[in-house]
Amino acid sequence: MRTLSLVFFLLSLTFCRRETEEFAIQIALPSDPAHLDPLFSTDLTSQKLARFLHQGIFHTEKESLVSPWISKIKHINDPSEEIWQIEFNESSPPITDIHFSLSRLITESYPRKADYQFLKSVKMIPPTPIMASSSISVSSATPTSSTTTFVTNGSRSTLEFHFQKGTTETEWKEKLSLPFASIIGKEEWKNQNLKTYGKYKLKQWKKNEFIDLMSQKELSKGLPTSIRFRILPQSTTSLFLYRKSELDAFKLSDFLLSIPEAISKFTLTKKGRSVQYVTINQTNPCFDIHFRNALNFSIPRELIIKKLLENHADLTYGPVPLPYLEKLNLNLKKIDILYDKEKAISELKLSKCYPTVLSKELEFRMRGDDENQTKGRAIKQALEDIGLKIRLKPMEKAPLYKENGEGKGDLTLLTWYSDYDSIWNFLDPIFHPEKIGNGGNRSFYQNQMIGKLLNKPNRNIDDAKQVIETVTNEKPWIFLWSIQENYLVSKEFLRYSELADYL
Repeated sequence: MRTLSLVFFLLSLTFCRRETEEFAIQIALPSDPAHLDPLFSTDLTSQKLARFLHQGIFHTEKESLVSPWISKIKHINDPSEEIWQIEFNESSPPITDIHFSLSRLITESYPRKADYQFLKSVKMIPPTPIMASSSISVSSATPTSSTTTFVTNGSRSTLEFHFQKGTTETEWKEKLSLPFASIIGKEEWKNQNLKTYGKYKLKQWKKNEFIDLMSQKELSKGLPTSIRFRILPQSTTSLFLYRKSELDAFKLSDFLLSIPEAISKFTLTKKGRSVQYVTINQTNPCFDIHFRNALNFSIPRELIIKKLLENHADLTYGPVPLPYLEKLNLNLKKIDILYDKEKAISELKLSKCYPTVLSKELEFRMRGDDENQTKGRAIKQALEDIGLKIRLKPMEKAPLYKENGEGKGDLTLLTWYSDYDSIWNFLDPIFHPEKIGNGGNRSFYQNQMIGKLLNKPNRNIDDAKQVIETVTNEKPWIFLWSIQENYLVSKEFLRYSELADYL
């Protein structure tokens, strides 16, 4: 009996070891991705996974746009378009996959299509043979002759891009570096399979449970060879698994920021990558500038950050996090939206629908998790303190975004996460008049001057400054704060020096 017990014990250790060794790292995600199709990588989970799975023809490296797949870029002079020819080297994906993927930016419908209006066409250029000349003798019925024959040692694949006139090289390279322009396998896609060209490939996706990735390239020691992403909507569940050494990384919700582990060396903090805000539905004529001023003056941001968020958030200038603005030298003019209850009440009295608006119950929507509801209740109290009637409506993520995109709800608490490191990421598409609803502009804000500035092919930092100041003055949102993203990670996670950049 003792021998049999020992056998079972050793077998259990073997199975446990296999389970833990199967995936080098396990990371929690709050939800499944909406899509793994790069064209639809608009939600946060999809964007995070895209960094592991996908790669475009350009990527950002030390604030520069580079490509390991390109051997030569050539500009062709043309009076009506910007024409560029890009020659790909042998390390690139098949040219048919690149052409297929980038042509989808033109031919298919997707949320961020307006961002690629500058791209007019992508054409395949016949391969250029790499020739070697040799003289050989050919025997035939005709007299022997000396003939020069070209032996092809290889070929270079080239695509020709036609862009809207005035589109700068920096702009189109930046847009072709985003997840939406990632390269996927053409034939695999037709067969409803996903072939990607990033550092990892998809091994298995079991909805509501996990997503498994395996490396498909030779990686540095700074990245693990395999990752399991576990779908864990509640951070308390993630904490339980972390403490059992069954999870290596997860995002700390606000109410977990005071746990002992959160102040240790195992906490990683990311700043300036997001803005949290409340959309003010611009389709309602009662929500004029005085009403929007009143809402913004009513919020005690610094108090909420200190008491509720335990100083794990930063203030913003309008839609841009202050930590991000510190990297720039914009010299923005001072626009006061600090908490001032008396000023809020005065502005409310000047609004178009006062005093009728005081008797109307306004619907305030947010995601139904504890973290968002807690913030929602604090904002609700502030709005009620100036005389408004507010009804909270917690919702699941999918219907919340869907119905917001349809223009439903008076006020909606949302978070915008940056797609890439650029000041424009905090302005476009979220204030673009042509990208309303699910296109990004969720307050249905309309300002054609802003649209013209955002559409400029050669827009510059002065244009960005004008957009920021205009939007901050017109207040289509209740501007709130920039959440600091805090991640609790394991000792095993810290062994991989590059992994933190992917969180």
